[in-house]
Amino acid sequence: MINRWLFEHLPTVRQWLTRISYEYISKFDKDVKVLFMNYGYAELDPGAERLELPAEDEEQRYQIQLYHHVASAIDWSRVKALEVSSGRGGGADYIRRRFQPNSYTGVDFSEEAVRFCSRYYSAEGLSFEQGDAESLHFPDNAFDVVLNLEASLYYPDVERFFSHVVRILKPGGHFLYADMRYTEEIEAWRTQLKNTGLELLSEEDITPNVIGALALDQDRKRNLVKRYTPRVLHKAFTHFGGISNDGLARGEPKEGERNYMFFVYRKKDVVL
Repeated sequence: MINRWLFEHLPTVRQWLTRISYEYISKFDKDVKVLFMNYGYAELDPGAERLELPAEDEEQRYQIQLYHHVASAIDWSRVKALEVSSGRGGGADYIRRRFQPNSYTGVDFSEEAVRFCSRYYSAEGLSFEQGDAESLHFPDNAFDVVLNLEASLYYPDVERFFSHVVRILKPGGHFLYADMRYTEEIEAWRTQLKNTGLELLSEEDITPNVIGALALDQDRKRNLVKRYTPRVLHKAFTHFGGISNDGLARGEPKEGERNYMFFVYRKKDVVL
Protein backbone atom coordinates (compact mmCIF):
# COMPACT_ATOMS: atom_id res chain seq x y z
CA MET A 1 0.00 0.00 0.00
CA ILE A 2 2.84 2.41 0.82
CA ASN A 3 4.46 1.62 -2.54
CA ARG A 4 1.25 2.38 -4.40
CA TRP A 5 0.74 5.63 -2.49
CA LEU A 6 4.25 6.68 -3.55
CA PHE A 7 3.45 5.78 -7.16
CA GLU A 8 0.33 7.93 -7.18
CA HIS A 9 1.27 10.91 -5.00
CA LEU A 10 5.06 11.31 -4.93
CA PRO A 11 6.41 10.40 -8.36
CA THR A 12 9.69 12.26 -7.85
CA VAL A 13 10.37 10.41 -4.58
CA ARG A 14 9.41 7.15 -6.29
CA GLN A 15 11.95 7.82 -9.04
CA TRP A 16 14.61 8.74 -6.47
CA LEU A 17 14.08 5.49 -4.53
CA THR A 18 14.24 3.52 -7.76
CA ARG A 19 17.46 5.28 -8.72
CA ILE A 20 19.02 4.31 -5.37
CA SER A 21 18.07 0.66 -5.92
CA TYR A 22 19.60 0.60 -9.40
CA GLU A 23 22.76 2.34 -8.24
CA TYR A 24 23.09 -0.14 -5.37
CA ILE A 25 22.89 -3.13 -7.72
CA SER A 26 25.40 -1.60 -10.11
CA LYS A 27 27.81 -0.86 -7.29
CA PHE A 28 27.72 -4.16 -5.39
CA ASP A 29 27.20 -6.82 -8.07
CA LYS A 30 30.92 -7.60 -8.14
CA ASP A 31 30.39 -11.09 -9.61
CA VAL A 32 28.27 -9.73 -12.47
CA LYS A 33 25.26 -11.90 -11.68
CA VAL A 34 22.63 -9.30 -12.56
CA LEU A 35 22.66 -8.22 -16.20
CA PHE A 36 18.87 -7.98 -16.52
CA MET A 37 16.42 -6.08 -14.31
CA ASN A 38 13.07 -7.34 -15.62
CA TYR A 39 10.61 -9.85 -14.15
CA GLY A 40 11.00 -12.34 -17.00
CA TYR A 41 8.76 -14.29 -19.37
CA ALA A 42 7.86 -18.00 -19.34
CA GLU A 43 6.41 -19.78 -22.37
CA LEU A 44 3.15 -21.40 -21.17
CA ASP A 45 2.46 -23.46 -24.29
CA PRO A 46 3.95 -26.92 -23.59
CA GLY A 47 4.29 -27.50 -27.32
CA ALA A 48 6.27 -24.32 -27.97
CA GLU A 49 9.86 -24.62 -29.15
CA ARG A 50 12.37 -23.90 -26.37
CA LEU A 51 14.54 -20.86 -26.99
CA GLU A 52 18.10 -22.00 -27.59
CA LEU A 53 20.64 -20.08 -25.53
CA PRO A 54 24.40 -20.30 -24.96
CA ALA A 55 25.33 -21.90 -21.66
CA GLU A 56 26.42 -18.56 -20.20
CA ASP A 57 22.91 -17.12 -20.76
CA GLU A 58 20.98 -19.92 -19.05
CA GLU A 59 21.13 -18.41 -15.57
CA GLN A 60 19.05 -15.46 -16.72
CA ARG A 61 16.88 -17.37 -19.20
CA TYR A 62 13.54 -15.87 -18.19
CA GLN A 63 14.73 -12.28 -18.41
CA ILE A 64 16.21 -13.02 -21.84
CA GLN A 65 12.96 -14.65 -22.93
CA LEU A 66 11.09 -11.42 -22.18
CA TYR A 67 13.47 -9.46 -24.40
CA HIS A 68 13.22 -12.15 -27.06
CA HIS A 69 9.42 -12.10 -27.02
CA VAL A 70 9.34 -8.32 -27.35
CA ALA A 71 12.06 -8.11 -30.01
CA SER A 72 10.52 -10.89 -32.13
CA ALA A 73 7.62 -8.60 -33.05
CA ILE A 74 9.60 -6.85 -35.82
CA ASP A 75 12.33 -7.28 -38.42
CA TRP A 76 15.65 -5.94 -37.11
CA SER A 77 17.65 -5.93 -40.34
CA ARG A 78 19.36 -2.60 -41.09
CA VAL A 79 17.82 -1.06 -37.97
CA LYS A 80 19.14 1.79 -35.83
CA ALA A 81 17.70 1.17 -32.36
CA LEU A 82 17.46 2.93 -29.01
CA GLU A 83 16.59 1.32 -25.70
CA VAL A 84 15.42 3.78 -23.06
CA SER A 85 16.24 2.64 -19.50
CA SER A 86 18.67 -0.05 -20.62
CA GLY A 87 19.82 -0.85 -17.06
CA ARG A 88 22.69 -3.33 -16.83
CA GLY A 89 22.75 -3.78 -20.60
CA GLY A 90 21.91 -7.48 -20.78
CA GLY A 91 18.93 -6.94 -23.05
CA ALA A 92 20.84 -4.61 -25.35
CA ASP A 93 23.64 -7.13 -25.71
CA TYR A 94 21.22 -10.02 -26.30
CA ILE A 95 19.30 -8.18 -29.04
CA ARG A 96 22.58 -7.17 -30.68
CA ARG A 97 23.77 -10.80 -30.74
CA ARG A 98 20.47 -12.42 -31.67
CA PHE A 99 18.77 -9.93 -33.99
CA GLN A 100 21.81 -8.03 -35.32
CA PRO A 101 20.57 -4.45 -35.80
CA ASN A 102 22.92 -2.01 -37.51
CA SER A 103 23.34 -0.15 -34.23
CA TYR A 104 21.88 -0.27 -30.74
CA THR A 105 22.15 2.52 -28.18
CA GLY A 106 21.17 2.09 -24.55
CA VAL A 107 20.34 5.15 -22.48
CA ASP A 108 19.84 5.04 -18.70
CA PHE A 109 19.59 7.57 -15.86
CA SER A 110 22.10 5.61 -13.75
CA GLU A 111 25.65 6.83 -14.34
CA GLU A 112 26.94 3.76 -12.48
CA ALA A 113 25.02 1.42 -14.79
CA VAL A 114 26.25 3.25 -17.90
CA ARG A 115 29.84 3.05 -16.70
CA PHE A 116 29.42 -0.66 -16.04
CA CYS A 117 27.93 -1.30 -19.49
CA SER A 118 30.62 0.70 -21.25
CA ARG A 119 33.28 -1.42 -19.50
CA TYR A 120 31.58 -4.81 -19.71
CA TYR A 121 30.31 -4.83 -23.31
CA SER A 122 32.61 -4.21 -26.23
CA ALA A 123 30.90 -4.86 -29.54
CA GLU A 124 30.73 -2.83 -32.70
CA GLY A 125 27.49 -0.92 -32.97
CA LEU A 126 26.60 -1.23 -29.28
CA SER A 127 26.91 1.86 -27.07
CA PHE A 128 25.55 3.28 -23.81
CA GLU A 129 24.84 6.83 -22.66
CA GLN A 130 23.56 8.52 -19.53
CA GLY A 131 20.24 10.28 -20.01
CA ASP A 132 16.72 11.02 -18.79
CA ALA A 133 13.74 9.29 -20.43
CA GLU A 134 11.70 12.47 -20.10
CA SER A 135 14.39 14.67 -21.68
CA LEU A 136 16.01 12.65 -24.45
CA HIS A 137 18.63 14.67 -26.32
CA PHE A 138 18.56 12.74 -29.61
CA PRO A 139 17.51 14.55 -32.81
CA ASP A 140 14.14 14.16 -34.51
CA ASN A 141 13.58 11.08 -36.69
CA ALA A 142 16.79 9.45 -35.42
CA PHE A 143 15.80 5.81 -34.79
CA ASP A 144 13.98 2.98 -36.54
CA VAL A 145 13.14 1.32 -33.21
CA VAL A 146 12.63 2.58 -29.67
CA LEU A 147 12.35 -0.10 -27.00
CA ASN A 148 11.23 0.41 -23.41
CA LEU A 149 10.81 -2.56 -21.11
CA GLU A 150 9.51 -2.51 -17.54
CA ALA A 151 10.73 0.99 -16.76
CA SER A 152 8.12 3.66 -17.54
CA LEU A 153 6.06 2.90 -14.42
CA TYR A 154 8.84 4.70 -12.53
CA TYR A 155 8.75 7.86 -14.67
CA PRO A 156 7.16 10.92 -12.99
CA ASP A 157 5.66 12.12 -16.31
CA VAL A 158 5.25 9.25 -18.76
CA GLU A 159 3.52 11.45 -21.34
CA ARG A 160 6.73 13.48 -21.72
CA PHE A 161 8.55 10.24 -22.43
CA PHE A 162 5.94 9.26 -25.04
CA SER A 163 6.32 12.65 -26.76
CA HIS A 164 10.06 12.05 -27.10
CA VAL A 165 9.44 8.57 -28.51
CA VAL A 166 7.23 10.07 -31.22
CA ARG A 167 9.77 12.79 -31.95
CA ILE A 168 12.86 10.58 -32.28
CA LEU A 169 11.21 7.74 -34.21
CA LYS A 170 11.58 7.78 -37.97
CA PRO A 171 8.37 7.59 -40.01
CA GLY A 172 7.56 3.90 -40.25
CA GLY A 173 9.61 3.18 -37.12
CA HIS A 174 8.45 0.94 -34.27
CA PHE A 175 7.93 1.49 -30.56
CA LEU A 176 8.24 -1.79 -28.62
CA TYR A 177 6.81 -1.24 -25.17
CA ALA A 178 6.18 -3.58 -22.22
CA ASP A 179 5.24 -2.56 -18.69
CA MET A 180 2.82 -2.92 -15.77
CA ARG A 181 -0.12 -0.85 -14.55
CA TYR A 182 -2.81 -1.31 -11.94
CA THR A 183 -5.93 -2.81 -13.48
CA GLU A 184 -8.01 0.31 -12.89
CA GLU A 185 -5.35 2.43 -14.66
CA ILE A 186 -5.21 0.43 -17.89
CA GLU A 187 -7.80 2.45 -19.82
CA ALA A 188 -6.17 5.77 -18.92
CA TRP A 189 -2.82 4.29 -19.97
CA ARG A 190 -4.29 3.21 -23.31
CA THR A 191 -5.64 6.72 -23.77
CA GLN A 192 -2.20 8.23 -23.12
CA LEU A 193 -0.74 5.94 -25.76
CA LYS A 194 -3.54 6.63 -28.25
CA ASN A 195 -2.96 10.36 -27.84
CA THR A 196 0.60 9.96 -29.15
CA GLY A 197 -0.79 9.44 -32.66
CA LEU A 198 1.23 6.26 -33.06
CA GLU A 199 -0.49 3.38 -34.82
CA LEU A 200 -1.23 0.38 -32.58
CA LEU A 201 -0.18 -2.83 -34.34
CA SER A 202 -0.69 -5.24 -31.44
CA GLU A 203 -1.51 -5.40 -27.75
CA GLU A 204 -0.91 -8.45 -25.56
CA ASP A 205 -1.56 -9.16 -21.90
CA ILE A 206 1.46 -11.24 -20.85
CA THR A 207 0.68 -11.23 -17.12
CA PRO A 208 0.39 -15.06 -16.89
CA ASN A 209 3.75 -15.48 -18.65
CA VAL A 210 5.41 -13.04 -16.25
CA ILE A 211 3.85 -14.74 -13.20
CA GLY A 212 5.13 -18.06 -14.52
CA ALA A 213 8.65 -16.68 -14.90
CA LEU A 214 8.64 -15.21 -11.38
CA ALA A 215 7.65 -18.58 -9.93
CA LEU A 216 10.30 -20.50 -11.89
CA ASP A 217 13.04 -17.96 -11.12
CA GLN A 218 12.17 -17.36 -7.48
CA ASP A 219 14.93 -19.40 -5.83
CA ARG A 220 17.71 -17.83 -7.91
CA LYS A 221 16.50 -14.33 -7.11
CA ARG A 222 16.14 -15.03 -3.38
CA ASN A 223 19.70 -16.33 -3.29
CA LEU A 224 20.95 -13.17 -5.01
CA VAL A 225 19.16 -10.95 -2.50
CA LYS A 226 20.61 -12.91 0.43
CA ARG A 227 24.10 -12.88 -1.05
CA TYR A 228 24.40 -9.26 -2.13
CA THR A 229 22.22 -7.22 0.23
CA PRO A 230 22.33 -6.76 4.01
CA ARG A 231 19.48 -8.38 5.95
CA VAL A 232 17.80 -5.03 6.60
CA LEU A 233 17.30 -4.61 2.81
CA HIS A 234 16.07 -8.14 2.04
CA LYS A 235 12.38 -7.22 2.11
CA ALA A 236 12.85 -4.15 -0.09
CA PHE A 237 14.82 -6.02 -2.76
CA THR A 238 12.48 -9.01 -2.60
CA HIS A 239 9.72 -6.59 -3.57
CA PHE A 240 11.90 -4.76 -6.12
CA GLY A 241 12.73 -8.03 -7.90
CA GLY A 242 9.11 -9.18 -8.00
CA ILE A 243 9.99 -12.27 -5.96
CA SER A 244 6.81 -11.94 -3.92
CA ASN A 245 4.74 -11.74 -7.18
CA ASP A 246 4.23 -7.97 -6.62
CA GLY A 247 0.43 -8.15 -6.86
CA LEU A 248 0.19 -9.24 -10.49
CA ALA A 249 -3.33 -10.21 -11.53
CA ARG A 250 -4.21 -13.89 -11.51
CA GLY A 251 -7.31 -14.78 -13.49
CA GLU A 252 -9.93 -12.04 -13.65
CA PRO A 253 -8.12 -8.77 -12.73
CA LYS A 254 -9.18 -7.04 -9.51
CA GLU A 255 -8.66 -3.48 -8.34
CA GLY A 256 -5.24 -3.09 -6.79
CA GLU A 257 -3.67 -5.80 -8.94
CA ARG A 258 -1.35 -5.18 -11.88
CA ASN A 259 -1.48 -6.28 -15.49
CA TYR A 260 1.70 -6.68 -17.52
CA MET A 261 1.08 -5.51 -21.09
CA PHE A 262 3.11 -5.61 -24.30
CA PHE A 263 2.39 -3.12 -27.09
CA VAL A 264 3.78 -2.71 -30.59
CA TYR A 265 3.30 0.74 -32.12
CA ARG A 266 4.33 2.20 -35.45
CA LYS A 267 4.95 5.83 -36.40
CA LYS A 268 2.90 6.55 -39.46
CA ASP A 269 4.67 7.42 -42.67
CA VAL A 270 4.59 11.08 -43.68
CA VAL A 271 1.83 11.72 -46.21
CA LEU A 272 2.95 14.16 -48.89
